[in-house]
Amino acid sequence: MNRLKELFEEIRPELKALIVAELIVIAILLILNAVIEDAKADTYECAVHKGEWVWIRSEPSKTAHQVGRVRYGYEIEAGEPENGFLRIDVKPGWLLEGENATVGYVDASYFDRPTPETMYRVICEGPLAKRETPAGRLMCWIKPGVKISVLGWRYAPDGSLWAKVFKGGYVKAAFLAEL
Repeated sequence: MNRLKELFEEIRPELKALIVAELIVIAILLILNAVIEDAKADTYECAVHKGEWVWIRSEPSKTAHQVGRVRYGYEIEAGEPENGFLRIDVKPGWLLEGENATVGYVDASYFDRPTPETMYRVICEGPLAKRETPAGRLMCWIKPGVKISVLGWRYAPDGSLWAKVFKGGYVKAAFLAEL
């Protein structure tokens, strides 16, 4: 450490100022990068049944105070779910009367994250269950090796990721490989 201090003392004052300025710029760039990473959000679509809604809560808990609601088909911006909830900016039209929250939490299992249609292959050893909702009622079985079209993603209440497939339904994402 002393040797580093001695070397720094030997540098001309104008070079010292330049080195300090460069370190400040690097620090600012690192901070900006962290802020940008935090600000990245995906679009999610409320995928409950038509005419229904999802409660917006004050905290990421199913028992937290209800401050508003998001209706079927509405889109929200949020990052990855944490503990099964998406943190969202609450729009004034979503608030319940008398509430003024600007941030809220919604259960991620009621929201699809649409993506461009992509083809996948079923890679499980036996048939794969296609369900109405993630972990919901069985619709049919899909044979291993079959190609399916994925339209988006949804998290189940247990945190597992499910793929929304063409012609309706969901399959567990762990059993798919992108083509």
